[in-house]
Amino acid sequence: MTRILLAVVMALGVAGPRVVEARQAQAVSAQPAPAAPADGQGEFVPVSELPPTEQLPAAPLVLGAYAFIWAAVLVYVFLLRRRLAAVQKDLDQLKRQTRS
Repeated sequence: MTRILLAVVMALGVAGPRVVEARQAQAVSAQPAPAAPADGQGEFVPVSELPPTEQLPAAPLVLGAYAFIWAAVLVYVFLLRRRLAAVQKDLDQLKRQTRS
């Protein structure tokens, strides 16, 4: 299972940038030419002056990302602990067999 996951990650690491570049090139060629900007769209507008419908609060997104990462780390540690307990059990059993 680990070897398969490693192979997939390596394949994506090698082929991933090429696929992304090809898709970006297709997306750029498929997009229509941009229309002329309306009043105020072609210049800088501070976030404080944007209407509330166009503001995106960052706090929920950042908290969600941190929660996801911590949950993934905790699941990984839990699974690693189970595996190490199984290995320790096997080692103890092997020690008992070699002493007999």
